[in-house]
Amino acid sequence: MAIDAQLGLIILAGGLGTRVGGANKALLPLHGQPLLAHILHQLGHCSDHIIISANRDITQIQNYGYSVCQDLPAYTQMGPLAGIISAAQALPEHIEYLQIVPCDLPLLNADIITSLYEKLHNQPELDIVCAADTSNLHPIVCQMRRRHLHHIQQQLNSSGKHSVRSIIQPYRHAIVTFADSAPFTNYNSSAMFTSTRSGATTS
Repeated sequence: MAIDAQLGLIILAGGLGTRVGGANKALLPLHGQPLLAHILHQLGHCSDHIIISANRDITQIQNYGYSVCQDLPAYTQMGPLAGIISAAQALPEHIEYLQIVPCDLPLLNADIITSLYEKLHNQPELDIVCAADTSNLHPIVCQMRRRHLHHIQQQLNSSGKHSVRSIIQPYRHAIVTFADSAPFTNYNSSAMFTSTRSGATTS
């Protein structure tokens, strides 16, 4: 069941895969399933409106049954903000809250999404909330009000930084800290996939 009918989920799977030798990270296998399949299994029930931001292997990714959006031509290869603003165009107008997650955090769970939603929903003055564990901030796991897309577009059109942090810290935001860091395990290097395939455990 969706957390709220007004919540949309954007899965960022459009990176260049530079840390994994240029491979499409979303489709790299972990325990026999692509990373994208893991994140959809974990979070697919959180929203009735899921958009996958991807710029290659589009047909293969469409086989998962969700809408796939490529970066708008004006924002090609401009990073995660480009994926967010491009995918958001495909969400229905009634969607008020946008949850952003990357495809390389396959252990993320619905409790995290729910906690972010409760924080944002209960504090109308906030533009955006993001997740953290006791050691690190995870800005790419963030949830925002739709009105915040205006600030993202401004940032993309500026000559400044285009990082996700750039559209969090200057604005009305909050951080939700989770005691368990395991859900934020980032599969972002070839070594992690190699060790998993060889039977070693990855913490």
